[in-house]
Amino acid sequence: MSSQNEATHIRQLIAENQNKAAAERLYEWFEGKSAGRQDAALALLNRITALEHNVLGGLIAQADADLERNRITKALLELSKQLDATDEVTDAPAPMSKAWIFGVLAIAVAGMLYLSLYKGGAPARPAEFDVTVQLHGPGGASEPITAGKIILTLGDYNLPPKDINSNGQVIFDEIPGKYFDQPLRVAPIGIRYKVLSQTAQTARESQSITFRLAPLPDTTLVRGIVFLPGAGNKPAVGAELDFDAGRGQGVTDEKGRFQVAVPAAAGKSINVRIDYKGQNRYNRNVTISATELLPITLNP
Repeated sequence: MSSQNEATHIRQLIAENQNKAAAERLYEWFEGKSAGRQDAALALLNRITALEHNVLGGLIAQADADLERNRITKALLELSKQLDATDEVTDAPAPMSKAWIFGVLAIAVAGMLYLSLYKGGAPARPAEFDVTVQLHGPGGASEPITAGKIILTLGDYNLPPKDINSNGQVIFDEIPGKYFDQPLRVAPIGIRYKVLSQTAQTARESQSITFRLAPLPDTTLVRGIVFLPGAGNKPAVGAELDFDAGRGQGVTDEKGRFQVAVPAAAGKSINVRIDYKGQNRYNRNVTISATELLPITLNP
């Protein structure tokens, strides 16, 4: 298959939200052609797998997941433009989201604490234990979160959701002792908040843990169709869309359709840039909607 046909096929996979399949195709394509780009494809494949795991486990806020997915999509599109390249890769890999970096740091800190405790001869785990979770807003204890539910996760163990009480607390009791040293997380449900910080990483450190939360920005899933100029409303296949200077990226499918998660409220006017066959063919503001299709006709 020619590089042009392969690039078209990969962009079609991206347009259909099959980023994992696109990354696998890129990895196979660059084998024996460009070791650096094959490594870049493998890194993207690992990021996609990690994102899927964290979304399924409720370990990442929706807005952060959308941002990471958009960044992966952009990196896949850039790599798909380099199928004929064999030179050394000099560009730095796409930056990971802050949420991802904080997650890695949190896991590293938890591991160091775990090792330090056992080196010093830490007490044995209890048969069962309780954890009291306190939740407040970015302003501190004077802003308790008193609505919604949370899921408590210890390692790979998820406890059933519980309601937040009027004091901003949730008590999880009779937790099996084998999870006493496991990294501990919470995931809000029914409230659009993300976790900013927590006072302890495991129940062994503390069985009363305070979490500081912040409201999530609005996210709108924008759907639409991109048409070629002229009569007949022919679809623009493989057009690359960029919303609000990199905050949301996507590519159209064989019918010119697209869907892009944009971190902005419905009804807001934001800039959209569209490149088609290597040329910019659209660059103007549009009003985004969560319910109505956005029709766009490219400039001649």
